[in-house]
Amino acid sequence: MATGDPRWGILRKDRTALAFVVAIHLIFAFATWMPAIHTGGDNAAYVSLAHSLAQNGSYQEVWSPGTPLHTKYPPVYPAALALLILSGAKTWGSLKAASVVFTGISTVFCFLWVRRIRNVRTATVVAALFGMAPAVLFASRWILSDPLFLALTLGCCWLLSPPKGVSPKGGPSGKSPDDPEAIRLPTAPQVAAGLALATLAYFTRSAGLPLIAAVLLWLLLQRQWVRLGIFTALFSVPAALWSLRPRASGNYVSEFWMINPYSPDLGRVGFPELVARAAENLWRYGSDFVPSGLTGLSGGWATALGAGLTGLTLAGWLRRVRSKPGVPEFFFLLYSGLILAWPGVWSGDRFALPLFPFILLYSGESLASLAGRLSRGPGGTRAAVAVAVAIVAIPAGASGMRSAGSANDCRIRTATSGPLGCYASNVYDFYAMARWAGDHLPEGSAVFSRKPRLFHVFSGLPSTTFPFSTDQRRFWDAVDSLDIAYVVVGNWGRQSQAYVGSVVTARPDRFCYVTGIGSSTSLLAITPPGADDPGESTDSLPVLKRCSGALASPPPSLSALASMRIPMLER
Repeated sequence: MATGDPRWGILRKDRTALAFVVAIHLIFAFATWMPAIHTGGDNAAYVSLAHSLAQNGSYQEVWSPGTPLHTKYPPVYPAALALLILSGAKTWGSLKAASVVFTGISTVFCFLWVRRIRNVRTATVVAALFGMAPAVLFASRWILSDPLFLALTLGCCWLLSPPKGVSPKGGPSGKSPDDPEAIRLPTAPQVAAGLALATLAYFTRSAGLPLIAAVLLWLLLQRQWVRLGIFTALFSVPAALWSLRPRASGNYVSEFWMINPYSPDLGRVGFPELVARAAENLWRYGSDFVPSGLTGLSGGWATALGAGLTGLTLAGWLRRVRSKPGVPEFFFLLYSGLILAWPGVWSGDRFALPLFPFILLYSGESLASLAGRLSRGPGGTRAAVAVAVAIVAIPAGASGMRSAGSANDCRIRTATSGPLGCYASNVYDFYAMARWAGDHLPEGSAVFSRKPRLFHVFSGLPSTTFPFSTDQRRFWDAVDSLDIAYVVVGNWGRQSQAYVGSVVTARPDRFCYVTGIGSSTSLLAITPPGADDPGESTDSLPVLKRCSGALASPPPSLSALASMRIPMLER
């Protein structure tokens, strides 16, 4: 007889299968792992917030002039990184390793959830496909909150899902209570743990709100009035405290209603635009982000696979809603609605990650049911499912092999060029400029830059983004209010030339040239009105004078740039 703890759905005979799917994930994760850091800036923000917690015990934007309270990213993930920093983590790799751990835990929870509601064979297939999905592997190598959020969400769904054989209202499974396969409703400790994970998920990512709503709806439909009241009260207190923090740094709610959060001048979205946005996001997720995130396919193959997955997933979800809806079904609906409604510039396969296990399970159940009706026998069903698994697994494995080759090349380049050595020259030049500024500019100098959080992590200097507005008065108002002394001009994106270049052209008397790195990245000092700086003109910016003094020093040495230690944690 199998042994283990049936109350938690963990049986000894399951452990081999569980070890197999975890091994699949870790093999692919380590093969595709690379030491480079993400250029989006979020990773630098999380490290900076963790540094603030570890060093000062406060949750502040240490990268921003004035170090305001942070109100955008919930604090659970930075708190986890802070614990690593306090334990001695000082390199990018040591913090990135946490993501591999979290995606590994997500794979475990994916297996346990499917095992709880289906069987070990289905759990093995779903968890293995999930663990080798290119988007999951992509998330495992960056310092981002997605892996932790994924683990907490799947853990909650596992703990709060009624096991196979239990009706939505808690009917018996028909098995002896002594049978280790006997199915029981979630116990009080399981429910308490599930509610705790849901709360932590919300305070890891604001997109965890659909999970909170799903849990509340599940408790309401189950008529668990005491648990509903306790959970609502306990969740409301920290949620209220978080929402009442001064919103100096903005929040996702206000940005959600913008046409484009990176171009505020475009205004807010109305109902017709919201419908069009949802339709566009549905097409992009269905034809690109989801199929490519699961398999690595692109183009027509991804579109065809996406169409099939969309139809099968919807049918499978409806089938479960009609029979035994629970937290996973409610979460799937609410989270899907959220990512369809938000700005298209935020869309991508990383935001579809929490849906992958549900897509794989729901579509697989639909396919098995359809094949069973058409073939009228188990052999045809098994053959259809095997073909479907191969359609997903083969391209996903091929994608992993390609990524492993690219990762190896990146590891070689970062060994000599540092954490941004795998990127284009404009990105690397920005990195070198930030390191130069940290070594040569006066301590505490505030700098305008396109990537202020990355700039701060590398330089230790406060930095903020210049206003994304063609109204030049907003640029100078920000200079005065934030006491900005320098600005980095480069070709990382179009914003620098669009919003800074025009200001420099209109008021060359307010700038002088400090230094430049590469062919397109320059550091300019902002001079007081009416200042007369007699200096020699430069070839790169002929309309500007060179700043007086001895600021212009050689770029940092390659050996300094090659270090994988985080400069901010070393200062």
